[in-house]
Amino acid sequence: MFGLRSRALRRAGEASSPDGGGALHARLWPQDRFGRVARIVGLILVVVGLGAAIAPWTVSRTALREEIAAQLRSSSGLYVFVEGPSTFALLPSPHVRLGRVNFVEPQAALVIKTENLTGQLRWLPLLTGRLELQRAELLRPQLTIDIDGKPMTKAGAVVRAADAKPATPEAVKADRARLGVVSFVDGSATLRRGGVEVETLDHIDATLDWPTVSSPAALDGAATWRGRRGTIALWIARPSEALRGEASRLTLQLKSPVLTLSANGEALAGSRPHFTGRLVASTEQLRDVVQLLRGAIPLPVTLGPASLDATADAGHNGLDLAKVQLKLDNSNYEGSLSWRVDDVRPQLSGTLATSALDLRDLVRNLQPLVGRDGHFNRETIAWRDQSALDIDLRLSASRATYDRMLMRDVAGALLLRAGRLEASLADASMYKGTVKARLVMSPVEAGGGVEMKSVVEARGVDIGALGWDKFGATKLAGAANVNLTLEGAGSSADQIARSLKGRGDIDFGKGEIVGLDVARTLRRIEKRPLASGLDINSGRTPFASARMTAEIANGVATVSDGLVQGEGFTMSLSGASQIADRQIALHASVASADTKGDTRPDAPAFAFDVVGQWDNAALVPDAPSFIRRSGAARPLLAPRKAD
Repeated sequence: MFGLRSRALRRAGEASSPDGGGALHARLWPQDRFGRVARIVGLILVVVGLGAAIAPWTVSRTALREEIAAQLRSSSGLYVFVEGPSTFALLPSPHVRLGRVNFVEPQAALVIKTENLTGQLRWLPLLTGRLELQRAELLRPQLTIDIDGKPMTKAGAVVRAADAKPATPEAVKADRARLGVVSFVDGSATLRRGGVEVETLDHIDATLDWPTVSSPAALDGAATWRGRRGTIALWIARPSEALRGEASRLTLQLKSPVLTLSANGEALAGSRPHFTGRLVASTEQLRDVVQLLRGAIPLPVTLGPASLDATADAGHNGLDLAKVQLKLDNSNYEGSLSWRVDDVRPQLSGTLATSALDLRDLVRNLQPLVGRDGHFNRETIAWRDQSALDIDLRLSASRATYDRMLMRDVAGALLLRAGRLEASLADASMYKGTVKARLVMSPVEAGGGVEMKSVVEARGVDIGALGWDKFGATKLAGAANVNLTLEGAGSSADQIARSLKGRGDIDFGKGEIVGLDVARTLRRIEKRPLASGLDINSGRTPFASARMTAEIANGVATVSDGLVQGEGFTMSLSGASQIADRQIALHASVASADTKGDTRPDAPAFAFDVVGQWDNAALVPDAPSFIRRSGAARPLLAPRKAD
């Protein structure tokens, strides 16, 4: 456009001027040449000024090192020692390169050793003869941090800003201090406590962009921790205010193969750091996260896939989570959680509620109570980390399942303090009845193992429906009331079972015995006693009431009071059960009775035994009781007379 306009003016001038445009050319040329000369002179002056400004740094490497070290000292508060060569270059952009640079905190709480430091310089300060770092890159830095070290001195810009009182001239001045951009390339960090290495980070690649103390700060990086590569992204809106104990917006994102976490809220730093905001986290295996953090897992819970969305309030002594939306394994929970570290042991507490709870998923890692041989498990109870932390959790569920068994309106609690575990079921609706239970397990200091105490109370539970869902079959039906108290000790379930002591009571209002027809047997026993004994395992026996009491000692339950009453009969029970071997041996005596329950000596009667394992006990007729009712066989049982 500029060329076309000039040619048009030249043609217009030639047409109006007798000399064909020479006068116009004469007028324009001096001005154009003057402008060119001015630009050239200005460029020469800039080059000369720049040369004069950078001359000291190109001539004296000592001055270069001292100037850069002073700036780093002023901004970081660390002593800077340059042991290697130093160079200065103007192109492609002004920068310095220092070899083997060491940063040392005056109290030696922080030491940084780097092979090479490359610093980019600002142009404008350079023209005035000053070197001002805009960006620094540390190649393979090695950080050593003493956790027990004393706080840094006030020489650094960040510390000066933190110590300044808000809204004062000192704070305004401190906030103007320039920092810049610092990058770590393939670095490492070692944390020490009491002179002992406690933690390391490898292959650190990170960039901290913090132009001035009061401007927003951003950290982006990646590192390898405990064999896992993770990334971090941190942004703080007003770092200077956060350092002085005022709230500032903060965003944090962590990503690793085992955990993804993000936090968005307000934070303050200083001697009492604090954060409030939203916290979101997820993992494919919560157990892997706990193990990565070297946390304790004192209970054999599954800890599978998990996700968390909550409002967080975090401080130096713990973390409080409200409006919790927690998904663990296949259950969704709502409520609140708290993690405290200001006591003798860390403490996890909270209240959670769920609509559906799968107990099988929750305790999948629990050792089976009964082994494949049909006996109680003989493996040592894995009671690890029982004293590592305390737990106080309240849990409620609208519906809880274990395989095919079902409970509704469940309310329970889990307490773990100093290794003593208490699990309680405060209330639950189960098979038309209610159930309450309490289990206490405490470690035994002398000899190892655990002490166990258990109390179970059930009211109106349909035993028949429970048997079908648990075993796929049932021998009893009816609404049962149960009271059971047990105590035992040992290092395995088998040892505990062999040491059990306590008492058990069960009673029914109305019910029936499956696999036994008492009325038919009593009717036929007078006419066909032997045949009645052969087909005793059939039919059903309704009863009006039943009760049984057992005293338990040394793992043996002895039935002391067993009675079943129905229309036209009474049945008394006696015997015992070997709990450790899960064997039962009961003897039942059945006799005809009137409407009042009274029996006659000559009334029809028979007996049978219930023997075998709990899961598959057999009903065996008592042969002598049937033979005595047979006239033909009675002489065989009569006592022999002496010759």
